[in-house]
Amino acid sequence: MMGMLPSPSQVARSHTALYEALYRQVDPAETDCVSAAEAAAFLKCSGLPDVILSKIWDLSDPQGKGFLDKKGFYVALKLIALHQNGNDITLSNMSLDIPPPQLQTLSGRNSPAIDWNIKASEKK
Repeated sequence: MMGMLPSPSQVARSHTALYEALYRQVDPAETDCVSAAEAAAFLKCSGLPDVILSKIWDLSDPQGKGFLDKKGFYVALKLIALHQNGNDITLSNMSLDIPPPQLQTLSGRNSPAIDWNIKASEKK
């Protein structure tokens, strides 16, 4: 499916500052490239099952580049938020104004240390 992703502002809507802050965590050098390993580790912080995260990845990387640019990363965040808020994970729901995604890294206090290492079994 070769689709054009919506712009970051269309995706983040009223949560642009939060989405931008999350993006800067995974791409501090602003290379517009979040590797599959980095993105997978970050998306796992959503606590969603791997089957859902796999679908989110496929929608966020429609050209199959193997990494996420800023647009793709914003789309992935929005898809997590859609699922967490009980909506279908589809690009047609990108314009919904819903609460931002809940990620374990954001809670900070009393959260377990995050193991950013990807096990051999998780590498594709």
